[in-house]
Order: sequence, then C-alpha cells, then structure tokens
Amino acid sequence: MRVAVVGGGFAGLAAAIALQERRHEVVLLERRGVLGGRATSYRDAATGEDVDNGTHLMIGAYADTLDLLARASAEDLLHVQENLRIAYVDDSGRTVLDCPPLPAPLHLLAGLLRLRLPWAVRGQALRLGLAVRFGAPGPDETLAEYFRRTGQGNDARRLLWDPLAIAILNDTPENASAAVFHRVYRDAFLRSRRHSRLVFLRAGFGTLAERLGRYLEARGGRVRRRALVERIEAAEGRVTGLRLAQRAPDRAAIRAGTRTQEEWLPVDAVVCAVPWHVLPAVLPADVPAVARVATIPASPIVSIEMWLDRVVVDDVMIGLRDSEVEWVFDKGRLYGRAGAPQHLAFIVSAAYRSTPKPNAELVAAATQALLRYFPPMKDAVVLRSLVMREPEATFAGGPATEKLRPGPRTGIAGLALAGDWTDTGLPATIEGAVRSGRLAAQVVEEDGRKA
Repeated sequence: MRVAVVGGGFAGLAAAIALQERRHEVVLLERRGVLGGRATSYRDAATGEDVDNGTHLMIGAYADTLDLLARASAEDLLHVQENLRIAYVDDSGRTVLDCPPLPAPLHLLAGLLRLRLPWAVRGQALRLGLAVRFGAPGPDETLAEYFRRTGQGNDARRLLWDPLAIAILNDTPENASAAVFHRVYRDAFLRSRRHSRLVFLRAGFGTLAERLGRYLEARGGRVRRRALVERIEAAEGRVTGLRLAQRAPDRAAIRAGTRTQEEWLPVDAVVCAVPWHVLPAVLPADVPAVARVATIPASPIVSIEMWLDRVVVDDVMIGLRDSEVEWVFDKGRLYGRAGAPQHLAFIVSAAYRSTPKPNAELVAAATQALLRYFPPMKDAVVLRSLVMREPEATFAGGPATEKLRPGPRTGIAGLALAGDWTDTGLPATIEGAVRSGRLAAQVVEEDGRKA
C-alpha cells in the first residue's frame, strides 16, 4: 500500500516505522523542519546544548517505546536506572525513595520505609497500594475523590501523591481521572520492579526523534519536512489522498527562494497523527470523532532552562517540595558533561497559574527554589536562562475527557487516528503515542486487506 503518515511526532514515527517494516510504501509528512512533535528539542545557539520543549521522562514500563527504540538501535541514547530512585528536598533537608532489587511491590514498600515520612503517611501509602492492587476507581471518579476514599490525608498528598500524579498526568488531582492514574500506578509499581525504573535521555528528545526518522529512511521510507497537510480527502467511504502545501524543506532551499508548492498526493491509506486540536482542520468533516475531539481541553507545561557558573544541584533529578517549580534536572550531567557551567531544567506541570507569568518572574521562582534548598546557590551566578511555554502540551485528562478520546478507527476505510490523546488507556505520554501509532498501523493494514 501507499501510506501517508501525517505528523512527525512519536505517534507518527511509530506508525510509519511499523508500516515500513511490513514493506508498505510510506511517506511521513511533518509540517515543521524538525521531528518529535510535542516532545522535541532544539540546539541552543549560545551554549550548544540541547533544550527540550519540556523535560519528558520515560519509565521501564514503556514496553512499546523501548521496543521501538531497540529496533532503531537508539538504546545508546538511554540512561536507565538500575533500580527506582527519586530524591526529594524540602525545608527539612533531603530524602530519597531508594528501592532495593526486590520483586514488585516489595521493592516499593522497602523504598517507602527508607523515605523520610511520618508513619501515618506510610500507612496511608500502603492502603493506597492495596486499593490499587485489589480494586479500581469508578469511571467518573476524580483522583482527588479517589484519594479521599482510600484514606490519603493532606500530608500523604503533599509529600507523595500530588507531585507524582501531576508529573504523570499533567493535571491536578482535582481534575484528573482516577482510572488513568490507577492504570499507571498498577503497571509501573505493582507488576515488576523493572517497570518502575526511570529512563532518562542522554540527549534532547529531538535527537531521539531524528534517530527514528533516519531508521525509517534507511528502510526505504520517506520523510518530507515542512509539508503542511491542508486536507485529507475521501470518497465513497474510503480515503483517496490528501492536499498539502510543500514549503521550502530546509535553509538552503529557503535561501534559494524556493516557493511553496500546492500538491495532491494520492494514497491508499492515511494515518493522521496530529495533535487533537489540529485534527478538525485536516479530517473530512463527516468523521464522527471530529466534533467531540474538538472539545478536549488542554493542559500547559512551563519549562525553565538555566545555566549556572558552578555546580549547585548534585543529582540528575530532584523533586522540589512546596515549590512552584516541582522538579529540577541536571541536563549537563545527563548529556555526559560534568562540572560548570551547570545546565539545569525546571518543570512546572499543569501550569495553569504559571503560564501567564512573565519570564523574569518564572526565572526568579526557579532561582528562589535553588536558594531555599541548595546552599551553594548563594554564591552562584546565573549565566543564561530560557523560558518555554507549551499551552497545549497535553490534553487535560479528567473523567469527562476519557469519554471524548477516540479509538484509531474513523469510519472511513484506510484512515486511522494516532496520538497520545487517542483512547490508549494511558495519560499523555511517549508510550501512549507509540502505542497509538502501532495500533493505527494495524488498522490501515486490516482495511487494506479488505479492499
């Protein structure tokens, strides 16, 4: 089959690679000049280091993602923990969730015993683990309601669950779906200790996406950048092709004055892997999912990159309790560079209140967190800072949103949907995107066999 995949994020890359590996003729169409979609990066001109549009973490439970990266020989870009370890700092000092190599969930229980927590919170954490293991929340239950029902007090939420849930779901427990959190908690922490390990990147996510793009091209697939798909068209219930505007694909073409070319691309199948808020503009109007997808709300992420003249943070990742900036990552160390200047990345998930703030105020919040928790910061100098806002970083995953997320099928033969916002059962994650891309590839193949 001739297949076009619209969108060069991880969902589109996964779909294109799956179809190319099955010997279809695949072209990947990306409207920008870079791959990765909502999980990409760029090279900072001043420092030469990769800057992500929000630091994205993976875990060992990302089976589809890790399989895809192994196929593309991209495992050298991964830094995988031996065992789950997460450091936290607050006004009482540092404490570490350090899980030993025991079978799940004993590894997590032992780690919680080592973490500095009130005994009442440890008991509540055990109660939540038992609730997840032996029960399930209702489909309309928010995470805050589920926490109340399972006996999680204010301290348990502040010290444990809220920072974890907001990072996973990019939404507050008051808004988020308890069912989605339940699935993630069960898969990550209760099935295998290896599933809970954190997986960092040794480079920006754009580097990883480009590696996947090269793998696709090496197998005979095509990647067309700056190809803006304007409309996917269908006739008699089957996709027929798409209309696109091919802009100058690279800087050399831009300098040469290459003009935008309007094009009709006939294909046998299309995987549409664009963000949900773009979908109504490109899909045929009679696709049933269009109306409800357009109502899916968004949740923002703010990230702050900072370079210091000395090493202040002494771990690759630390949770900052009771702070507007929730997590700090030592990107320089992850990228294999020790010492000064120290490149730090701060993340604010579900950043509804932070997004409207001026850059200077956000940088000041990150600086104050360092001064509050890391004594070496009092003598440090901020050499450079950047602020990035992603207003539509992810969908807002409340119980009502779960009912709006469509599956891969559209009702039009040969046209499938992919994206972390589709009905994967997961929150907006790289794993959800990859899983959706592979499912969409299966759908268009099945449609092709029926044609």
